[in-house]
Amino acid sequence: MFPIGKFTLSILGLRFFGAMGFFWGMFIGHLLVDRTILRKIIKQYISTIDDNIRIMLPYSFYKYYTRIENNIFGILIGSILGALTFGFPGFIVFFLLGHIMFDMPDNIYVGRFRSVFETFWNKHWGKIFGVLIGLSLKNNLIVVIGVILGFIVDSYRLNGKTPKINLNFITHFWSRVNLLKLYLHSAQAREFALIQAMSGLSAKIAKADGKVSENEIRIFKKMFELDYNENSKIADIFNRAKSTTSGYEKFAKQLSLIAKDNLELKENIIENLFKIASADGYPTHEQLNILKNTAYIIDLPNGNYEIIEEEYTPRPTTSSSPLQTYYDILGVSPTAGDTEIKARWKVLIMQYHPDHAAALGAQKEEIEMLTTRMAEINDAYQRIMKSRKI
Repeated sequence: MFPIGKFTLSILGLRFFGAMGFFWGMFIGHLLVDRTILRKIIKQYISTIDDNIRIMLPYSFYKYYTRIENNIFGILIGSILGALTFGFPGFIVFFLLGHIMFDMPDNIYVGRFRSVFETFWNKHWGKIFGVLIGLSLKNNLIVVIGVILGFIVDSYRLNGKTPKINLNFITHFWSRVNLLKLYLHSAQAREFALIQAMSGLSAKIAKADGKVSENEIRIFKKMFELDYNENSKIADIFNRAKSTTSGYEKFAKQLSLIAKDNLELKENIIENLFKIASADGYPTHEQLNILKNTAYIIDLPNGNYEIIEEEYTPRPTTSSSPLQTYYDILGVSPTAGDTEIKARWKVLIMQYHPDHAAALGAQKEEIEMLTTRMAEINDAYQRIMKSRKI
């Protein structure tokens, strides 16, 4: 689902502004949708709709919906956009293109193409922007200047430093006068700085219980979607930080600067750190000390911290936390990924759907029992997915 911005805006740009509109649409879609939180919001919104459909569908329709769900998003968006913009030929072309781009996640060739395509855009969008400016103004000199400035921007953005040629004054001027670029870069920089700080602090917390386990590493990787270059940098930070628990305060201070007055972000930071700490069981005393001090550093209210802590630490009156109970209802581990949990939820719906039992001639008491069981399953799934929101 990653190219939703480029796919949609490039088609609209092609229809209304021709070839240049196609490339401008792809550029704007990449920066303003595919590299921002908007793409995640769209994906989450579609997943929520899917969940609600599954909860409301009768069993006789549910099994057919399950068969087509993984083959419908690309077809829908491609055929609708194609029909609206280019009529029947557009319907056919973009029906097929949308299916290939979005509905074939397991195809090795499609996956390889999407990976190369997205990596290319992530590495070179500064140079692409410079070329588009020059071509739009129909000036070859501006094309050349745009490529040079784009090279400087991409080098600074990817490596954290300017190229060897001494053009610092140009990059300084560029960052000051181009407000759109400054806004996009700063938003991107803040997001990556958040991931860097979370990586270092997660490694410190993972180390606090003795050693860093595979579960802790796997949970951290599931928290963020990173391309190859970003993943390499984050891995270096994580590996350096996991050698000792000392020095976690500097990462907490970085998170404090990033979060500022954003209470929701502060809660998400602590909740995700608790997921790391509880990967191998309940958090240890040392891990809880780090978590509580981190909450203090980022200025999370104590009451908010205690609510989060309550979900991940044992209580004297029960053997498991409410969240663990929901995992038990679905029969999955707390370390399971979202995809695995949703797949298990689908299986349970098929197994316990009261309409299915009624069709087989079940007694009223059995149908009532299955209805109650379905309500528990749906409630457990919704609570687990809510707790996993970043």
